[in-house]
Amino acid sequence: MSLAAIGVVSRRSGKPLYMKSFVESSELFGQYGQNDTVGADFFGDILVEESLSQTSEWSCDAKYEFMLHAASERLDDILAEGKWKKPGAAGADACWVGLLCSMDSFNAYGYVTTNASYVTIIEDGIAPDNVQLQKSRDVELKTLLSHVHRAYTASLLNPFSDINAKITSERFTTSVIRLVNGFNKH
Repeated sequence: MSLAAIGVVSRRSGKPLYMKSFVESSELFGQYGQNDTVGADFFGDILVEESLSQTSEWSCDAKYEFMLHAASERLDDILAEGKWKKPGAAGADACWVGLLCSMDSFNAYGYVTTNASYVTIIEDGIAPDNVQLQKSRDVELKTLLSHVHRAYTASLLNPFSDINAKITSERFTTSVIRLVNGFNKH
């Protein structure tokens, strides 16, 4: 189990504020053997220029960026239903949404605060019937995401930061990398 990507989305505007992948992805279509041309998609079109502009905006692999967007949409659907919060929950439990969806060998999890939604993509190797290990992972993810939220809140304390703008704080990025590396070592 490892955290592959994380995204932060504004609750006010619904725009992504931060996306970062932490696992090197194999070529999206190359893994199935359809195309062996480096930088080409399924149809043989060269995508190098698009990939370079995409990675200059977000340091997130396109595969994980797609997964984060899909999981964020699912999180919006869950929040619209209003049934995600456990009655009487406090602290990190009150923010924890839990499993949003599964995609291939990845699971997406959500965490919601008043100003931001957090989505993680986890490469999952835990069997569905191993309830104890899944509960342990949920506790670790809640803790990780509460620390990421603290780092985000700290970045907003900068009087020049904009709550609806892309997170560009090096301090925030360094904190997230440190937290994810610690999570992935387990």
